[in-house]
Amino acid sequence: MNFQNTGYTIKQVQQQIHVVMENALRPLSLNISQYNVLKNLSDSSPTTGAELARKAFVTPQTMHTMLMNMEKKELIERSPVSGNSKSFAVAMTDKGATQLNEAEKALSDVFNKGNAALSSSEHSELERLLHKLSAGL
Repeated sequence: MNFQNTGYTIKQVQQQIHVVMENALRPLSLNISQYNVLKNLSDSSPTTGAELARKAFVTPQTMHTMLMNMEKKELIERSPVSGNSKSFAVAMTDKGATQLNEAEKALSDVFNKGNAALSSSEHSELERLLHKLSAGL
């Protein structure tokens, strides 16, 4: 096996994870990107849209659109950052926290299946190897 095959396999697994997670979140009217925003806000709320965009690997413009939609759903709230007319602090609302909790329940089956596929030591070894591969690139 070579890097080309390994890269393709990584992409296949990523796509499978994406599809399974999207299917689990769809009944909640959430997508993976919105889930990730809520998850990030639960760890470090409030934060800026620019920081959320960096964490989600999307452009600030894409994140701005997503945040506007999430604000309409009352999952987040934005408030101006003093001294910066273009920056807004983003915080999760109580409704967003409830939605995140429901999303975590919906995704628990996905995570359990992923955890059951490999032993604990295999997960550790896979993570170690993926970090090694990433550092090598």
